[in-house]
Amino acid sequence: MPVHSRRTLSEMTPAIGITFSLVDGPDNGPYLAAVERAGGRPLQFANDLGRLEEQLALVDGVILSGGVDVGVGHYGGSPHEKVQSPRPERDEFELALARVLRARGIPTLGICRGLQLANVAFGGTLIEDLPSDFGERYTLHHQQVHEDGQDRSEVVPEHLVRLEPDSALARLVESTAFATNSMHHQAVRSVAPDLRAVARTYDGVIEALDANFPHPFFYLVQWHPEELPDEPASRRLFDGLIGAARQAALERA
Repeated sequence: MPVHSRRTLSEMTPAIGITFSLVDGPDNGPYLAAVERAGGRPLQFANDLGRLEEQLALVDGVILSGGVDVGVGHYGGSPHEKVQSPRPERDEFELALARVLRARGIPTLGICRGLQLANVAFGGTLIEDLPSDFGERYTLHHQQVHEDGQDRSEVVPEHLVRLEPDSALARLVESTAFATNSMHHQAVRSVAPDLRAVARTYDGVIEALDANFPHPFFYLVQWHPEELPDEPASRRLFDGLIGAARQAALERA
């Protein structure tokens, strides 16, 4: 009689590891729901570098989620009053995780902080605070929640994002322009080697990065697709992740 392993079961329902600032924190729900809606099984990662391999062994794909600012020391940034207090344990865990995800070809979706974290992990830098850096050029509010007084539950598409027509991301979401939300006060300054800026808002802020290295699924977006479950581009991002994770599980089975 054949032995049915966890990997065999995951052919139907791939497991997706999700990083968080706080496990079971108040903002985790949309990520979990988005993975389940797309046909995956979410698993919340602990920020424990010593358990990185243990946790990776349980999943078929990973979401580098949003959250607190990446510590400025990791990219040679300058201290700034608007930069949030770092969480060293999360930074260390996720920087190592991002490099492993790239090296092993594990399906990956980076969201907001996740985009910024991956850019830093691969040698890029960040704008510490968009309003301070842009000055009078800061006419498009990128921190929708706080600047516009909205709660997360009220977040709606706020601004237009334009994608490079020849980008992998445009092919995945089947669009080159759409409205999306915005919840960040930081952004990419210099793009890491082997990543490519493929989406921007009209003020020039980078909104997505493609991988310029071989990988079955590695997409990084600055907006929060988990908060817009009914938008086509959001659905295709999560559907794509689950599809790639399912294929990865099949290949390992």
